[in-house]
Amino acid sequence: MALVRKHPALPAPAEAPEDPRIALEGPTAAGRRDAAHRLAADPGAAGLLADRLTREADRSVGEAILGALGRIGTPAAAERLFDLLGSEDVWLRNAAIETLQEMDAAVLGALERALADPDSDRRIFAVNVLVSLRHPAAATYARRVLAEDGHVNVCAAALDVLAEIGTPEMVPEIEAAAARFPDAPFLRFAARAACRRIT
Repeated sequence: MALVRKHPALPAPAEAPEDPRIALEGPTAAGRRDAAHRLAADPGAAGLLADRLTREADRSVGEAILGALGRIGTPAAAERLFDLLGSEDVWLRNAAIETLQEMDAAVLGALERALADPDSDRRIFAVNVLVSLRHPAAATYARRVLAEDGHVNVCAAALDVLAEIGTPEMVPEIEAAAARFPDAPFLRFAARAACRRIT
């Protein structure tokens, strides 16, 4: 009797990976986290990621989304992160600031608008981005805020920035800013401290 050669069974075709834009809205945190990591390579996903971030309850997924927005690093991503500066969620607000501080030049256009926001708290948060912003314009923005902003707390935030990144030639501007608010002794104290530090 002839032997019948058995052919090995063909492997089942691999399932195509789920579209990360769909998986980002999936039921499991692991799936959403993986989707965020994959979307970091898609500059067009900034809006989608930011929308999910405002609804995301799992902290690890939120961190993955913030990381993805930082890696996308476009002006559109920066705009959406600046939108979060008004969030009531302290963790989300602070995490957005930290992400923006890592984004370098992509932040500048959005920063211009944030520093002109009618809400002084948002302007303060925007100034806070300047402390660690790795861009030569950071001190220029802080000096402009110091010279032009009419809210004493925003100017105090700018003084904190210049105390970290300022240079001695900025001392007259710092002193002039303190003189703009004669009824704010804490600002004069902050100005003196900033001047001592940068000289």
